[in-house]
Amino acid sequence: MRRAVDAVVIGAGIAGTASAYYLRQAGASVALVDAHGPGWGASGRNPGFLWLQTKPAGLAMDFSLACRRFAETLADDLPDFGFRASGGLILYRDAAYASVAQIFAADRRRAGLPVELLDRKALRDLCPEIGPEISGAVWNPRDAYQDTVRLVGHLARLFEQAGGIILAPARVAALVMSASVCRGVRLADGDEIASGIVVLAAGPWSNELLAPLRLDVPYVTTRFEAAETAPAPFRLRPVVAGQALFRFFAPPGIDREALPREPSERLRPELGFTEQIASRADGALLFGCAYEVGSARDQATVAGQAMACSIHSRNFPAVAGLPIMRQWAGVVAQTPDGLPVLDASVGLEGLVINTGHFFGNLAGAFSGRIVADLVAGKDPPYPIDGLSRRRFAARAA
Repeated sequence: MRRAVDAVVIGAGIAGTASAYYLRQAGASVALVDAHGPGWGASGRNPGFLWLQTKPAGLAMDFSLACRRFAETLADDLPDFGFRASGGLILYRDAAYASVAQIFAADRRRAGLPVELLDRKALRDLCPEIGPEISGAVWNPRDAYQDTVRLVGHLARLFEQAGGIILAPARVAALVMSASVCRGVRLADGDEIASGIVVLAAGPWSNELLAPLRLDVPYVTTRFEAAETAPAPFRLRPVVAGQALFRFFAPPGIDREALPREPSERLRPELGFTEQIASRADGALLFGCAYEVGSARDQATVAGQAMACSIHSRNFPAVAGLPIMRQWAGVVAQTPDGLPVLDASVGLEGLVINTGHFFGNLAGAFSGRIVADLVAGKDPPYPIDGLSRRRFAARAA
């Protein structure tokens, strides 16, 4: 079977679904293709942080702030997806992390965030559920939360209601090329979809289609584990991470390997940890996140869940008695600078790349809006020169 549309979007995570939604809003006929379904991958398996504290100064921070502003407009335009401008905390327990928190906070202020250090008393006023071991925290009022699963669901439903086509499960086997022009996609079952535009938003699987064209993006896959509890009798209004995050995003001058680890973090030394936890609107807690760099296996591990359950129960003792409803893992693609690749000028007419979303919760929806404007020949709402694939070639040279 051969069909034709104006645009094909490959990948129905938040970046791909938003790309399809905004392209359809602009009047294009669009087919959204995914090997599983909307929100199946990392977009449906994470705690929903809109996290600014970990973004370095410069382009990463500037782009992240633009994404954060866009999230507020999105919350005004779409049905409720649990967005709350909650602020974010990075807790610490051990005395060894107190000076790290001070250095981190000073660095974040230089990057443009209004962060401050909270002692235990001030922290209890903001988050009374903390356990007795918590000493203090770094607080950023600009961090936020969204229910990304619900957001992707809204975008997919509104896309279909507007006449968009979702093909899932359906795997794209190859891009259909004619000389240097991308003319559509060929599915694994042999069907072809002809289109003037192909948007590749397949996350960590994007290089399967880009590598044969010698356009692969340098990224490393990283698996993040998470879990969800039954509704809790309390609500954590801020989004919260813990002291292990200071090893993941070590501030300047800090030797991350010298920072102490908890016994449960040594069960599998190759795993990292970020101690993230957030309350959903229904009271359920989403928490994690053990991670493994270089892994594309989207399954939770015993060690990863053990450290999450152990440490979150210390940070918030009331967590220990809650039933766990599900455990899972998602895979993301991390580029060398942590920024996504948004590029409509890769040397092949008709191909747009929207991949490498290491912080897809924050940037995914905004990237879809950018893609739609690029395809329409409009100036995008954020300049993308620093987000192009070419930046990696320039570094190599």
